Amino acid sequence: MCVCSNTTSRRQSGIRIVIVGYGPGGAAAAVSARMFNSEAEIMIITDETYESHRKPGAAMALEFPDTGDLKIEDWSFDALSKNRIEILSDTAVTGGDSKSKTLKLDNSKTLEFDKLILATGGIPAVPEIPGTTLPGVYTIQTMADTSEIGKQLSKMNSIVVVGAGFSGLETAERLISLGKEVHLVVRSRLMRKQLEEPMSAELLTRLPDKLNVNTGVSPTALLGGKKAEGILLDNEPLGADAVIFMTGVRPNTMLAESLGIQIGSLGGIVIDETMMTSINGIFAVGDCVEMKDPLTNEPILLPIASVAARAGRQAGVTAAGRSKVYDNLLRRLQYDHIFNTDIVVIGHSSVSANALGVKTNVQYVEYPTEFAKVALVLTEDGRLIGGQIIASRMGARLGYEILDRVERGAFLKDTPLLRPRHERFREYIESTFGPIR
Repeated sequence: MCVCSNTTSRRQSGIRIVIVGYGPGGAAAAVSARMFNSEAEIMIITDETYESHRKPGAAMALEFPDTGDLKIEDWSFDALSKNRIEILSDTAVTGGDSKSKTLKLDNSKTLEFDKLILATGGIPAVPEIPGTTLPGVYTIQTMADTSEIGKQLSKMNSIVVVGAGFSGLETAERLISLGKEVHLVVRSRLMRKQLEEPMSAELLTRLPDKLNVNTGVSPTALLGGKKAEGILLDNEPLGADAVIFMTGVRPNTMLAESLGIQIGSLGGIVIDETMMTSINGIFAVGDCVEMKDPLTNEPILLPIASVAARAGRQAGVTAAGRSKVYDNLLRRLQYDHIFNTDIVVIGHSSVSANALGVKTNVQYVEYPTEFAKVALVLTEDGRLIGGQIIASRMGARLGYEILDRVERGAFLKDTPLLRPRHERFREYIESTFGPIR
């Protein structure tokens, strides 16, 4: 139940920490705040009704719209309640006042806070083209979005997925497994910001023939009158029963702006190393913030669930009154197994580094026995700052080797990657007993 009134709610004792948003950042912030402050009143406000869930794998809800298998147990309603964290679900925050430390809710009530953590996420970055508001045009941000598409799937045979990041590929994979005709629309190449061009090409060869991949084209309009009937790609029509845009997000800063919080050059909330915004006592985490790139100290957007969760942990600690600062907030390792392929991305790609003015060299390594191709992104002086792996297996192991070196700021010449153990064992056997046939 909401501890609020038609005027402003009053606390009985202790501080009240209010978190707006129930994604990885918001949930992690609540749990962290409770861990470091046993007396505080902690409350999460969310307009969602589904419990917090895993992001990789969320496409399962296309097949099972009412699945509970994706729930994160430690962040479930029941687990949070047992931890004395209150959840106000199906409740939107419509505004606030940082001076009086109050939030306006969509039920015309107001709520006081002592500390506030904004985890308002992102807004789908849908291209500004005609027809995107037609029925049959979807975006996927929440479990509710995915479940809604799942409930309509029986009426759909042909589906267009626009966007080829992790989420777009995962969605396409699940739809193909359900027997749908799927068209993947890629403006330039697969995972352009995360993968080097040869890695994109390698991934393309591993996609199934059943997936219709349209590369080098851009959507210019949606087809249809009363509902979506397809899409124009560079003015060439492609018929479909539904179109799903998986084209990324932009920071949702509406509440932050109403509170008078500073917004940065990239459109995200400006925060410091403790996740504090420009207003004392108000923090922000996740897709709504700009963070400082550790390599260049330039602002970057990192809409990555694991980064949001670590930032939430930091915000919770600080809001709870502790001074601890974690040093791994910007750890970037993304992994998924899609179309029988491990896709692993660590740190910077040459695209993201070059955008920040960092000149790079890229080395490629192949592991034939693992059916793996690896890209290593180096600064001009040989420091490892990122890597990518496309593999049939063992991608995570190679990924952690690269991550360890990136986080240590290691030079590749001093700490080369280890070859798989069975390859080293084979070399030992052949050097001792002769060639293995």
